[in-house]
Amino acid sequence: MKFRLNGSVTFSKDAKDAESDISEFINQANSEILLKGLGSADESEAARITEWELDGDKLNLTIESGYKIRAHDGLLRIKNPLSQLLGKKYHLGVRKLHIDEYEVTIPIGEGEYSFDLDSAKQFTQLEDIKIKDGAVSFLIKDLDESIIKKQSVNRIIKQVAKKQEEIAIGEDGEELDITYKLNATPGEIIAESEEFETYFEGDMTEESMKRGWVKPFPGKGQWFYGPEITALERALEEIIVERVIEKIGFQECLFPKLIPINVMEKMKYLEGLPEGMYYVSAPKRDPETFTQFKNELIVNKEVPIDLLKEGLKDPGYVNAAAQCEPFYQFFSHEVIDESELPIKFYDKSGWTYRWEGGGAKGLDRVHEFQRIECVWMGSPEEVTKIRDATRDLSHELANELELEWYTEIGDDPFYLEGRKQDDRGIEYPDVAKYEMRLKIPGQEKGVAVVSANVHGTHFIEGFSIKEAHGHKIWTGCTGFGITRWVFGFISQKGFDKENWPQLVKDKLKEAKSPKVLTWP
Repeated sequence: MKFRLNGSVTFSKDAKDAESDISEFINQANSEILLKGLGSADESEAARITEWELDGDKLNLTIESGYKIRAHDGLLRIKNPLSQLLGKKYHLGVRKLHIDEYEVTIPIGEGEYSFDLDSAKQFTQLEDIKIKDGAVSFLIKDLDESIIKKQSVNRIIKQVAKKQEEIAIGEDGEELDITYKLNATPGEIIAESEEFETYFEGDMTEESMKRGWVKPFPGKGQWFYGPEITALERALEEIIVERVIEKIGFQECLFPKLIPINVMEKMKYLEGLPEGMYYVSAPKRDPETFTQFKNELIVNKEVPIDLLKEGLKDPGYVNAAAQCEPFYQFFSHEVIDESELPIKFYDKSGWTYRWEGGGAKGLDRVHEFQRIECVWMGSPEEVTKIRDATRDLSHELANELELEWYTEIGDDPFYLEGRKQDDRGIEYPDVAKYEMRLKIPGQEKGVAVVSANVHGTHFIEGFSIKEAHGHKIWTGCTGFGITRWVFGFISQKGFDKENWPQLVKDKLKEAKSPKVLTWP
């Protein structure tokens, strides 16, 4: 790769008197400062100031570089030493850095990089994309110092180009993401139950509506769950807590469900699945707009959505999409002593929200659902052992409930969604995710009820969590989809409670749906 930028350094005042020292500094930068960290690589892979001109309070620069020390990093490198040099002698400070135009050239073809033109076109920052003579080039313009420091250029490049030897290709010739580079085979079934007797055939959702156990809510992917199905859900929830979660020593907490967007950014969820979440906006303190809103609503008997939008701030939150988000934020920038590890929390206090788009259907794939979320932190060995315990005890419980199930290696660890190549040296486990599914009579694919994950250092790094002695720590989480446990349970055992396992009947509270003349 080659990089060439035209940019500037703006000083606090006219720097004409310092021109001679600036010239000497540039020579020093090219021979020392811009070569640091090059290692054994050729000097052509470093950055070099190839042209410069002093114009009053502005130093205009052209910096060219190879792959190792990129031109924009070179611009950042010279800021502090240049400030120190000119500050002492001339009382000059560096006010800002700016890149007017940045040209990136990437070699493509055999043994070089693979360039994703379709992805590149999605980035509005990229201009004048050209493919010529075995290379692709593009321009990025008008980058201020904050954008340069955020390494936005590097992130764009990682999205559109990668070395061909880094690309995993599936049997169909399509590129695979990082989840397929782990030491596991996605979809491989690692455990399965024996056969048990089932008592229901048909559509569980349709039958639940006919019996008045559930009723569709106006929102897509939402349901009103009546007393009888709720009683079953609470019974299964209590059993899972007793037979799995408390056995492993998890402590209950109350996790917030309104998650600030910056927390989701640290989780990498905004990069992986931005279209899969519900975004929340707080209202502005704007009484005039809301008075107008109320007046129009009263007069027209129709919600004036445009006025409502005017009264809202930009989205600042999302509804919890993973449920484990608050755990990592709780420990963000904290230091934990190994004597306190492993730390094991769980939450069962509310709904989880995911936008499934057109994928929402019935009671098994919804936008709003009940879960129990277990999250923990410890040494890599502890974290893996706890994850495996949540999986194995779930198997034992399903057997006791006489439910047919199977567990496979997951192919979509939620924290890796959308990640094609990681840039932070994250450690990953050999198996990132196990997914346990309850079989659905008449269907090839079961419904996922347990997702057991080990994250490696993904969240440790993302949330800057430290161990006091510098020892390695990982995190893990297991989600129990209670809404789906109910779906799978009824799909196998039916609606006649006489056919339900004694363990469930012992926990079940009396409940009866009301008779309504017009429903169901």
